[in-house]
Amino acid sequence: MLQHMKRLIFFITGILLLSGIYSCQKTFLQQPNTSGTATLATVYSSSTNAISALLQCYRGSLIQGWPGGIGFNHGALASISGERSRGYSWHGTYNINSSGLNPNTVNDGGDSGGADNFSANYTNIRANFLVAENIDQVPDMTTANKAYIKAEIAGLNAYRYMGMFIRYGGVPIVTKSFLPQDNLSVPRATLQQTLEYTLQLCETAIAGLPDNWAASTAGGDQTGRLTKGAALAIKAKVLMYAARPLFNSATPYLSFAQNNLICFGSYDATRWNTAITANEAVLSWASANGYGLINTGGGTNIPNTKALDDYGTATSTPGNREVLLAYKNDNSNQSDGGTSGKYYNMSPYWTSNRYDTDNVGMLSNFITNYYQTDGTDQNWPQAGAAARPGSEYLAKIAKMEPRFFADNLGPGFSAANNLGDNLWSVNAWNRGLANSSVYPNASYGKGDATSTKFYYKAGSRVWFEFPLFRLAETYLNLAEAYNEVGNTAKALQNLNMVHNRAGLPSIDESNQAKLRAIIQREWAIEYYNENHRYYDVKHWKLSGIDNGIIGGPVREFQFTLSGLSNTNLASTIASVNYYDAVVYQAYWAPKMFLEPFPQSEVNKLIIIQNPGY
Repeated sequence: MLQHMKRLIFFITGILLLSGIYSCQKTFLQQPNTSGTATLATVYSSSTNAISALLQCYRGSLIQGWPGGIGFNHGALASISGERSRGYSWHGTYNINSSGLNPNTVNDGGDSGGADNFSANYTNIRANFLVAENIDQVPDMTTANKAYIKAEIAGLNAYRYMGMFIRYGGVPIVTKSFLPQDNLSVPRATLQQTLEYTLQLCETAIAGLPDNWAASTAGGDQTGRLTKGAALAIKAKVLMYAARPLFNSATPYLSFAQNNLICFGSYDATRWNTAITANEAVLSWASANGYGLINTGGGTNIPNTKALDDYGTATSTPGNREVLLAYKNDNSNQSDGGTSGKYYNMSPYWTSNRYDTDNVGMLSNFITNYYQTDGTDQNWPQAGAAARPGSEYLAKIAKMEPRFFADNLGPGFSAANNLGDNLWSVNAWNRGLANSSVYPNASYGKGDATSTKFYYKAGSRVWFEFPLFRLAETYLNLAEAYNEVGNTAKALQNLNMVHNRAGLPSIDESNQAKLRAIIQREWAIEYYNENHRYYDVKHWKLSGIDNGIIGGPVREFQFTLSGLSNTNLASTIASVNYYDAVVYQAYWAPKMFLEPFPQSEVNKLIIIQNPGY
């Protein structure tokens, strides 16, 4: 029935009811105008039409946070999370770096505002409910397959509510598609109520989804649809965010009249234990169903000698055994705003408007997270220090850990992810890789390296599949949670699963505070440019978030390249000097711990705005 679902998710042309018709809505809960579109009777007259509607739900629900599913048109979350530079002045990420999150434009998909399109959450939740509410009408579908689809819808809605819980705190809870006579005045639920509803959706999905679609009764290749393991991962993630300091506290980050919308009102250590149980369940399911952390050259407390290949495969290869759920939009159309490579493929293979991926190099603030191959820290220059020889820069780069080379190329060093492909080398990289300045001046944008993540052995393929849940996340969740409850041995065991896989020697730190910082560092490296850090550092309430993490002085390397040609080549970099410099100040205010709701919705006096906006 479904051959190669990864293609079908994008190439759906016959069913418009569940996607484009929502553009005329005036409120996020209003019933859409369906004139001129297929009727429900038509959609659910056959299993083919109904499955197309379901796949449209996948596309709409899982795109959150990626191109086409974000709160701004230009850029990626990494450019507002202290990982990558801010982009050009017309990029939404530039505006947020300059003036912060803006409730007045947060829901329009424009070039300022926030990191989420709030209204799109309910557009997609409504579309999902329409499928669940009407699937029983399909005459040529088995009862078992209808039950699977209802469980899938619960899982997709859980994914969206998980995302809103992390981004906003308590949000309006809807449990069906709305009719014209329904009351659309749905206020925000409390943080606890939102968590409970999300978990309820998870449990419904877990109970109804198969372990493996190949063994299901649905027929054909179902790869890409939600499994029981994916639903377990959604549950585990929302419980981790419930346990972290932003919500798991007696007092909120900013106090206002409705603190229960953004804070549980007490610290409860058992929230960490609940998260542990949920994440251990993910590992148990994964082990029983053929999933696992990819480590082909190491073992317990043994650094992986094939770290570059294994990490590169885990982050980049479609359908690999480490990925529990991916967004399968295998679209090569570079002019499509929703194609995966739009703000991620920096290579010359991407020929459409390369300004979209320019001036977004890795920041000096972030490069210090990476280890050397022996597990020690690299000694990078500090802002304001004297310039150093470029040859020293190249020598330091050569000592970086494998994940750095799987994810980056930069001044003087080619991408290690596509060896032998000239277009992934500095020789053919047809734009500059280094900031050119005269000491002590500074320019911004090129950063210390350019991202090549998600394209390990991709060659000319411009798309990639967003990895929504990799098993490395589960191990790091467990490392973090076990450390918080004082179980150092289990924390180290899970941390070193990821750290050793990266080719690094085991960590043996026993001090809880120091181990917490090490685990947070591992999160930063392992999930660089993968839509984690923007939310992680906020929910950790990380010290210094306003001083070089999200806000504050932003630094990038500078190279004295003025007047030179072939500035990407190692021979040129070795002949000049380099230094670190502050290139701009990024905006931060405590209100930004959570996203703003659209002011247009707040003005209707139903939704209460998050404090500070």
